[in-house]
Amino acid sequence: MHIISILLPVLLLVTLGYVLLRIHFLDEVFFRNCAKLTYWIGLPALLLYKIANANVDFSASWNISLVMIFATAAAAAVSAVIGRFASKDQSRRKTFIHTSFHSNTSFVGLPVILYALGSNAQYPDLVDAASIAVAPMIPFVHILSIMVMGNDGTGKYGIRIGQVLKKAFLNPMVLACLLGLLLAVADIAIPSPINRGLDSLGKLALPLALLSIGAGLSFSDIRNSLPLAVSAALFNTFLLPLFGFLFSRLTALPDHYTLIALIFLACPTASSAYIYAREMNGDHKFAGNVIVLSTILSTASLWLVLYFYL
Repeated sequence: MHIISILLPVLLLVTLGYVLLRIHFLDEVFFRNCAKLTYWIGLPALLLYKIANANVDFSASWNISLVMIFATAAAAAVSAVIGRFASKDQSRRKTFIHTSFHSNTSFVGLPVILYALGSNAQYPDLVDAASIAVAPMIPFVHILSIMVMGNDGTGKYGIRIGQVLKKAFLNPMVLACLLGLLLAVADIAIPSPINRGLDSLGKLALPLALLSIGAGLSFSDIRNSLPLAVSAALFNTFLLPLFGFLFSRLTALPDHYTLIALIFLACPTASSAYIYAREMNGDHKFAGNVIVLSTILSTASLWLVLYFYL
């Protein structure tokens, strides 16, 4: 019952977003602006607030980050090998690889972490540890995503390393993480009025993020390339946490920190995978299918993670 109480708010908000758009109670412009507000202001405010005010062991958070980074790199490598044989179309192949490892750590992972661990009496600092742990993960995934999607199939890249780094480190969530880490390490306190504002914006971001995900789900093209889309979704929701579990055992990561890593890794494919595919000559319809399927499958993967570790 405890696990249901954690996942149910997430599912209800995603479902509500889907329904509100379909019954035309709210329109696409509203949800597009919600996603924009969440991406540029809400989630960066949440990360900045959590990281800057965190009182945790940074080395432990770094170990969580390493497990997630190793698991993501391993899943990307496996999907790259399988993608060579799964599709002859370069745009679909690189989109398959990308959607296999790019988890929605911010829009889904952080809400689940908050609902699951926000009131954990035994380990009260787990939410702070999770916020810090995701900081290195965000730029790593974006750099890897740009490298995969920038491949033109000949081994050459349409973008340069400088452009990759610029795109990754100008990401608002990356900037918020870096600023939060700087303030935390320097032990600089954020003024109380600003701190309260960041806290309010962060609390606003989580429901808006989930509503936006629900509104963005589309089942219209789900039958197209179904086997390959299911494979990518399974990679993202089950292979990633499996690799995370293996690396956590190899590094002797404590169970309560392993739980953080596995929650992040068991999340569905990030909504931004659709934008990457559309903007970088990928197969955006295929990416949309994977996002829908992985959102459904992540219910099972997150339930399993919570069942075995809570």
